[in-house]
Amino acid sequence: MNMRQKSNQGILGAVFIGLGFGLAAVGVALVVPACANWSLSLADRAMRRGRDAVGSTADTLAEVAGSASHHFSTAAKAAKATTAKAASAVESAARQVREYAS
Repeated sequence: MNMRQKSNQGILGAVFIGLGFGLAAVGVALVVPACANWSLSLADRAMRRGRDAVGSTADTLAEVAGSASHHFSTAAKAAKATTAKAASAVESAARQVREYAS
């Protein structure tokens, strides 16, 4: 192998290395947008699922709050009625004690 052949082989090797870098750059240029699109679609899908879950949870909490409000309202009415009956019984007992003591 003489010097001219070695020089030609060196140039050919450099061309192949350059061609490899070029093909790698084209591959990266094609893969990066595809990966970005895939990642964004996964994130969008996860956000939609999360939004649906939050909406469902909010509806459930509103339902529970409404039910609890109704139960508390009913309990408050019952407590008022019971308190009124107890106050009436105490007043009646006090009246009887006064009448008996007089």
